Amino acid sequence: MSGAFPTNPLFSALNFQDNRPTLLNQTLSGKKQVRQIGSQYFSFTAQMPPMQQEKAMEIFAFLQKQKGSFEDFTITAPLDNLGASKAETDILVAGVHSAADGSIALDGFTASTTGALKAGDLIKFANHSKVYMVQSDIDSDGSGALTVLISPNLVAALADNEAVTVNKPSFTVYLENNEIMYSTNASGLYTISFDVREVIS
Repeated sequence: MSGAFPTNPLFSALNFQDNRPTLLNQTLSGKKQVRQIGSQYFSFTAQMPPMQQEKAMEIFAFLQKQKGSFEDFTITAPLDNLGASKAETDILVAGVHSAADGSIALDGFTASTTGALKAGDLIKFANHSKVYMVQSDIDSDGSGALTVLISPNLVAALADNEAVTVNKPSFTVYLENNEIMYSTNASGLYTISFDVREVIS
């Protein structure tokens, strides 16, 4: 692991992608045969805003330290989730869950919260690096518990009372390209963009 990407400045643009390696064969009659041949992962292209030289060189040096795709590092999701409970920090897994489970019981939410988690929210469990996406809006019950549907299904088992991040989780990633570049112009401002892919561990 080679550090955490700076959180300032925020990205000026972000192209976020869900990837599911799939093998597809379609016959002349129109029938389709399909199977998934790899694990789901997220990837994204980050565009930094125009920066003064000092900040640009800080960002560039961090990327250069990654040695192309060799090192892994973390990037905090730049956007807030939409769920009403995104500010809560004491959310825990309720009970034991096996790898491949897609329905996860959680507790620790404020009781009877409408839209505690919302479809598209990104969440993460403390015991492994994978980030998951919430599949549908869900309310907490009178005891502050709920059961959330996630995608993809769990890549690792969860213990009871495992901590859960419900806003701006950190992605573990690596640079998809071995070349990095900055651009500058007569104004003296610098721009940098780069592509990363999620590491699952």
